[in-house]
Amino acid sequence: MHVKKNDKVVILTGKDRDLTGEIIAVDREKNRVKVARRNMMVKHRRPNPITGESGARIDTENWIHASNVSLYSTVGEDDDQRVVPVRTQKRWKGFGGEIFETESAAVESFGDKPPQVKKVRFATKTGEVFE
Repeated sequence: MHVKKNDKVVILTGKDRDLTGEIIAVDREKNRVKVARRNMMVKHRRPNPITGESGARIDTENWIHASNVSLYSTVGEDDDQRVVPVRTQKRWKGFGGEIFETESAAVESFGDKPPQVKKVRFATKTGEVFE
């Protein structure tokens, strides 16, 4: 999945289009996410006279398919204040924080030291790295 929990994303479709938010939950099996305070729905809670709970209308976030959100980068903002989504590719972080396109090139950058290669998400449009 191209997004993770706590990522800042832009919603691409639906009633909350072009709004940003932070991912609070990820369902990898069904490929969907919940974004904080976006795609809200109302759940009704019945009153329970035995426990003394009163009835209520509860606002909760609903699921959004992961293909309908995209990562948000502050580096790629336009002058007209329109939110710009960012596409990412996988890259590898080598020695000294250098970014490589292949894993083998990142391993070779360590030289005599033991390699500690980390896969990262790389925004091709802005050059930003998402850890």
